Amino acid sequence: MRERMRVIEEIPASSSDSDSDSVSGEDEEVIFRQQEIAAASEDSSTEEEEETDQKSKKAKGFSWRKKRFEHQSTATASEFRTPDELYPPRSYFARFFDDYLFQHIAEQTNLYSCQQIGASINTTLEELKSFVGIKLIMGVDNETSNPAQDRLCKVTPVMEHVRKKCLEIDSENQFSIDEMMVPYKGTKAGSLRQYLPSKPHHWGIKIFVRAGVSGIVYDFLTYTGKSTFGIAQGPVKEIGVGANVVVQLCKTIRNPSECVVYFDNFFTSLPLIVHLKESFGLRSLGTIRKNRLKGCILEDDRALLRQGRGSYDYRVDNEAEVAVVKWVDNKAVTLASSCAAVSPLKEVRQFYREKRRRVGVPCPNIVSQYNVHMGGVDLADMMVALYRTPAKSHRWYMCLFWQMADIAINNGWLLYRRDAKSLGMQKHKKLKTFRLEVADALINGGKKKGRPSKGREEDMHSPTRCIQRPTTPRPVADVRYDQVDHFPVFIEKGRCRFCSDGQTTIYCQKCGVRLCIVTGKSPRNCFQIFHKK
Repeated sequence: MRERMRVIEEIPASSSDSDSDSVSGEDEEVIFRQQEIAAASEDSSTEEEEETDQKSKKAKGFSWRKKRFEHQSTATASEFRTPDELYPPRSYFARFFDDYLFQHIAEQTNLYSCQQIGASINTTLEELKSFVGIKLIMGVDNETSNPAQDRLCKVTPVMEHVRKKCLEIDSENQFSIDEMMVPYKGTKAGSLRQYLPSKPHHWGIKIFVRAGVSGIVYDFLTYTGKSTFGIAQGPVKEIGVGANVVVQLCKTIRNPSECVVYFDNFFTSLPLIVHLKESFGLRSLGTIRKNRLKGCILEDDRALLRQGRGSYDYRVDNEAEVAVVKWVDNKAVTLASSCAAVSPLKEVRQFYREKRRRVGVPCPNIVSQYNVHMGGVDLADMMVALYRTPAKSHRWYMCLFWQMADIAINNGWLLYRRDAKSLGMQKHKKLKTFRLEVADALINGGKKKGRPSKGREEDMHSPTRCIQRPTTPRPVADVRYDQVDHFPVFIEKGRCRFCSDGQTTIYCQKCGVRLCIVTGKSPRNCFQIFHKK
C-alpha cells in the first residue's frame, strides 16, 4: 500500500481532462503492476516458508517412540572354503608379501642408489628376503607418488600392495572399525604424528582399520590430514569426517547386505547409520555421544543410576530403522543401531563391591552385540605389539613399512589357524613359532650354501617305522624341501631323526639333523626321503 501511495504521489498533476484521464490510466497500470509484484513476492515467501519447513523436518529426520524395534537382525554366518592341506607359514606370509613386492623393493633400492651415489648396489630379491627375515627374528628377540599430494609417497606402493592382498581374503561378516597407532616419537613426520592418550602408544601415525572379530585386517586407511580421502573426494560434511572414514572403509565390503559393522562414539552418528543402510544395505551398531542424538530424549543418567545397575531406557524410529538405547552399569552408555535394540534381554554377571560377589544384571541385546564384536582392531593391534619388528630409523616412513610386515605376519597366522580348524586339527603353531619359521624360510629357503653335489640319486627305500611326533625341532618345510645344498657330513654317531630305530653318523649340514642310509637286506635311505615331499 505504501508503494502504491508513493507511485501516485510521483505522478505530476495536469489541468486538462484528457491529461487527467491519461494520467489516471497510467496510474492504474502502475498500481496493477505493483499488485502483481506484491503477489509474486507473497508466493515466493510462501514457497520459502514451505522449503524451510521441509528442511527443518528433514533436519530432525527421526520420529522417536518407546515401542518394539521392528528391524532386529543378525549377520549371516561366515563360511570359508576348506583347503586341501595346511600350507607352511611362508606360504601364508607370501599372500601379502609376495615375490612381486620384494622385486619392486629391490628395483627401487637400486634406483635410489643410482640417484645418490651414481651406481647401483645390485640388491637382489634373495638379499631383501634375508633382510626382512632377520628383522622378523629381531621382533621376537625384542619381546621385552607426488610428495606435494601424497605425504606417504615413498611407502604408498607397499601399503597399497598389502591392502590389495588383504581385500582378497575371504572375509567374515562382522567387522569393527577403530584406530591403530604405529609408534613414532620423532619429529620428521610432521603433522602425521598424532597423539591418542587412550592407546598404549600415545604418539605415532594413525591408521583407521577395518578388522574382523578374529583380528584379521581386511582394509585400512592412513590418516594424513586433509589429504586422507584424496584430492577428488573430500569429507562428507553432512555426516562428518569420522563418519566418512567408516564410509570409505565400508565401500570395499563385498557382501554388505549380509554383514554388520561396529564402531565407537568417535565415528557414530545417526545420519551415518541411516546412510550405511540406505546406500549399502549395511547394518551397523556403535556407541554414540549425547550431542548426536538428533532430538532423541532419553531418561537422565542420574535417574537411571538411582534405579540401579542394569537399568535402561530406549527409543526407536521404525521408519528410519534406527534404535537408541541407554544402559547403566557403573556409568551410563548410549548405543545406536539399525539391527539391534533391547530384546532379547540377556543377563550378565557383574561384580558388586558392596556384596563382594558377582550378581546377575539385565543387559540389552545391543550392548551384548557390541561387547562381542567390537574388539577386532584392538586384537590385531595387540598381536602386532607382541613381537613388533624394530623400526628405528631416521626415515620416519620405515615404521609404516614394518607395520605392514607385521600385519602380513599376523594375517597369515590367523589364516593358518582358520585352515587348521577347518581341517579338524586340534593343535597348531603359536604366533611366535609361526613368525620364526617365516623368517627362517626367508633367510634359508632356496639359497645355496656351497658347490652343488654331482652324485647320482639312489633308489628310495622307506623305513618301516617313522617318527610320528618328533621331539627334536625339524627345519621348516620351505627349507627342508627346497632341494638346494643339503650336503651330508660325518659327525659322531647318534639317533636318526626320521626313523625310530636307526643309528647313524650322517648329518645334513643345512637342516641340522642326523639321517641314516642303510644298505643290505633291509635298505633304507632316510636322508633322501626326509628331503622329498
